[in-house]
Amino acid sequence: MTVLRTAIRLLGLTNREIERRLGMTPSYLGRLFGGSIELKMEHVLAISRAMGLEPAEFFELAYPRRPDPPTEAARTIRKLLRDMQPPEPEARPASVITDEELQQKIQESVRQALRDLAGGR
Repeated sequence: MTVLRTAIRLLGLTNREIERRLGMTPSYLGRLFGGSIELKMEHVLAISRAMGLEPAEFFELAYPRRPDPPTEAARTIRKLLRDMQPPEPEARPASVITDEELQQKIQESVRQALRDLAGGR
């Protein structure tokens, strides 16, 4: 919450302006920041956008990348996500993948991820 409040102030915005952009009633942010309303992820996303930030930009500001190498779990997840990316449009084959083939690829990816997490056993 502190990061949200600070970002709003640094951008020269007021709570009222953000509330207007969100279509919320006056004092909404005061109640949210004061704990009367539970802060949820959708609040953070909406407030970020109301400030003119993409959510990813907000999270990069709130949680800068660590210089430490990523954990094994993070490396595995990144690899799986990369492997699941469709090929570039010009490299995509003309044939369409069937639901059965997609299910098989997902199962293979999950099996590989489990093997990687288990240390290749």
